[in-house]
Amino acid sequence: MSFESQTPKSDDRNGPCNPASDRRRIGFVGPEAAGKTTVAAMVAERLAERTAVEVLGEACALVDQPEASWTTPGELGVHWTVVDYPAGTDRVETTGSGLDTIFVVTTPETLDRVASYERVAARRGLDVFLVINRFTESDRDRIKAFDGPEIAEYFYDDEAVSAGEVPSLDGWTTEAILLESLQPERLPAPEAIAALGSGRRDIVNVEVESEAAAVGLIRLLRRTGYAADFFRCNCRCHDGHVLARAPPR
Repeated sequence: MSFESQTPKSDDRNGPCNPASDRRRIGFVGPEAAGKTTVAAMVAERLAERTAVEVLGEACALVDQPEASWTTPGELGVHWTVVDYPAGTDRVETTGSGLDTIFVVTTPETLDRVASYERVAARRGLDVFLVINRFTESDRDRIKAFDGPEIAEYFYDDEAVSAGEVPSLDGWTTEAILLESLQPERLPAPEAIAALGSGRRDIVNVEVESEAAAVGLIRLLRRTGYAADFFRCNCRCHDGHVLARAPPR
């Protein structure tokens, strides 16, 4: 049984019926042949399974976008747009101001090109994260020493995410990318609930050790009037994260 079928739905008598919608636009940029389009398509395809998503750019041809996904905002009430930019910085420089976050997809060999994308993000006031493709264990120290954006995700060299189609990676998730674009800072559950209640945060991120713990926290958040959902991650120390949104004030 998938987690989504275990999670109490938003029309549950203990939760809000229609969480107010939000919009998030994330862009994928990077050098030629780094796997940018495939990563963008992987993220968009996962989103299309659970919430509203619009895919722009070359990745659109790789993603099956169910018609319902354009109108269903999911448990968090977030409508997503995934933009797959051409290689280089020119297009994102001229059209990227409408984005919330950009993800620079790079390989260990092209880390020297990341700075140009980081400068564009700074000029546009965008959050920026790295996605490392074709990673090997021998690259770990080099990447750890790299002075650049935080890493949202990495894919190993043998995972073939540059093949021109959306791969199926058993036991792997791209949801860490979504976590970073929504709320990268983790808070303990009591502090997160307090931050929502005080208006200090409109969205919070809580690590949970297990899916069972996530179900309990989601029920509590929804009873309090917040939209909430579970996102998996690849960390070995816990199963994933619960994200929650406060209704508009």
